[in-house]
Amino acid sequence: MIGPGAGRQGYLGGPGIVLALAGRLARWLRHHLLGVFAVLGVIAFTLGLIGMYRLFKATPATFSWPNVVYFTATLFLLDGNVFVGAGHFPLTLEIARFLAPLATAVGVADAVSTVFAQRFERFRARRARHHVVVCGTGPTASALVDRLSQTKRVVLVAEDAQREYPDTERPAGLLRVVGDPVEPLVLAKAGIARADVVYGCLPDTSSNLAIALAARRLAVDRADQPLRCLAQVGDLSLIPHLRARRIGLDDDAGFRLDFFAIEVLGAHALLNRHPPSWAAADAEGAPPAQPAPLVVLGLSGLGRALVMELARRWRTFAGATGALLPIAVSDPDAVAKLALLRAREPALSRVVLTGHDTQNGELPPAVLAATDRLGPPEFVYVCLGDEERALLFGLDAAQVLNEHFGVRRTTVIVRTGRQRSLQDVFGQQDTALPATPMPLLENLRGGVRFFAVNDEALPLDLGDTDLIERFAQASHNRYLEAERRRGQAMGSRRAMVPWEELPEDLRDSNRAQAAQFGEVLRTQNLMLMPAGEADSDFAFTGAEIEQLAQQEHERWRRERAAKGFTVGPVAQDGPDRRHPAMVDWAALTEVDRERDRDVIRTLPDILAHAGLRIVPLNRPS
Repeated sequence: MIGPGAGRQGYLGGPGIVLALAGRLARWLRHHLLGVFAVLGVIAFTLGLIGMYRLFKATPATFSWPNVVYFTATLFLLDGNVFVGAGHFPLTLEIARFLAPLATAVGVADAVSTVFAQRFERFRARRARHHVVVCGTGPTASALVDRLSQTKRVVLVAEDAQREYPDTERPAGLLRVVGDPVEPLVLAKAGIARADVVYGCLPDTSSNLAIALAARRLAVDRADQPLRCLAQVGDLSLIPHLRARRIGLDDDAGFRLDFFAIEVLGAHALLNRHPPSWAAADAEGAPPAQPAPLVVLGLSGLGRALVMELARRWRTFAGATGALLPIAVSDPDAVAKLALLRAREPALSRVVLTGHDTQNGELPPAVLAATDRLGPPEFVYVCLGDEERALLFGLDAAQVLNEHFGVRRTTVIVRTGRQRSLQDVFGQQDTALPATPMPLLENLRGGVRFFAVNDEALPLDLGDTDLIERFAQASHNRYLEAERRRGQAMGSRRAMVPWEELPEDLRDSNRAQAAQFGEVLRTQNLMLMPAGEADSDFAFTGAEIEQLAQQEHERWRRERAAKGFTVGPVAQDGPDRRHPAMVDWAALTEVDRERDRDVIRTLPDILAHAGLRIVPLNRPS
């Protein structure tokens, strides 16, 4: 039997190897033509000077240094006047007469290849398909380019794109477009109309929103495969506000927009990599009666995002009646900053936040004093922006805590930027990775670990950052829970499977449902706002649920009819274009009606997971 990889191996074993070697040779020549030209030119000019000196010295009447230099230079222009007539010439001149034109040819080839390569690169960028467009430069953009270009075609759009990635350092999967990415004409040169994803990574939020606006105007006729746009936000507190305003509008059929902050992504990645024991993937059993305390040093963007993400995960895990999670926070202005966080994040109601105003964000002595009552902290997350200070305070904390509790009772996680050198210096922490050389410094038997924010947080998980995708998955999970309560077993129907196994047409149906959330809210004169501490629980009235459930059913019928569905029994042995619920509301069974009502009932909870709440505009109090 011929395996699936046989054809590819055969291709690589024959002409594929020749093409690969030719490509490498072409890239080497492209990168070294200027150097070859310089070496050949110096050698040819030196030999030419020596040869011309000997030639003219033999006839003193014609000898002069200007003649020697001038006729040496003419060798590079294929000017053979000095060689008119037969005779013998000095060996150095004979070599130079052939070497100089070769150097000229190499120089011309370098100039032509540079111009051609730039034009060809612009042509490839404009005609690219199913690629990723990264707008801007900086740590976030560079991390995206470096990671994504290994497996995808990436087009970098920035005014300093060529300076950020010069020809000699450009990854094979990267194309560059020089210009301001805010300008629609510049984005058009990046093939934005055929791209899969656009990242706006400029320093200011307004410019990234301008990129999103320009991308939407250029992405036409994309209903079958919407263009995804992710705009970086400077202040992570802005994200729920911007999301609320986006969801409140009609969904663009060919365009999806969401917002991200590297600190929020970093907090997710940090807790996925170094979770508290109760949040670990293999955690089982009931929530602990007294969870181990946690410490966060530094309320930078990552520190704030980490506190909020810990609170959300604990609330999800322990519920509204579980124990409170103790978190101690150290920062020069910890008390004031925590007061602002409490006002914006309702999940903090399930956390005992203790703020310690310290000079630089170091480990406060009060943390040790509280250990008699709470026990040793399980983790100390050092989130200072200054890497050297973060390393210093992290090692200080590890020393102090280990003197009290012993090695590995407390693990210190030190935040770094993109460079992973500290992790390599102190030793490899991930035992699943191949063995690495011996570290330079001892890491307290694994008690100190390092987390490179940009390397770990990027590239973005599109399913996690795409609101429509998140809402669709959440809605499907709620559907599975409700159906299991009704006695339906997993696998009994095409829809009774986890999201990862759900057929694509049913995923699309869930996405279409999520895309209409804004319309559902508008029909009842409701508005989305960021969640806050003083929020009251919102619930639809019985009359609203009945009305919106009917609207949801009619929307579902239109969406299914557009895909060719008709009334009839569903065949379970494969995709089918029939469904018994393709009838109007009056003819619908009560079970199917209840499914539509469940969609409306669970809407507030689904939105709450994105940090959003529903606010009625004219409902009487």
